[in-house]
Amino acid sequence: MGNTKPEETSTSATQRIKQFGSKYKGEIGLAVLILYVFLLGLGTVGEVWDIEWILDLPIFRPPGKY
Repeated sequence: MGNTKPEETSTSATQRIKQFGSKYKGEIGLAVLILYVFLLGLGTVGEVWDIEWILDLPIFRPPGKY
């Protein structure tokens, strides 16, 4: 019943993660790039036109401001 060793299951999980990453590497990279450009544009619009609700988002807040 319980003949599988813990290191075998972790190895297979690691292999599955590596296979998933290698299979969808291009799509993951493109999604990260699109998200980065969107956030960069949103922050730029917030700074240029001084839109407070954008600047108050947690990702754009300076450290120490809450």
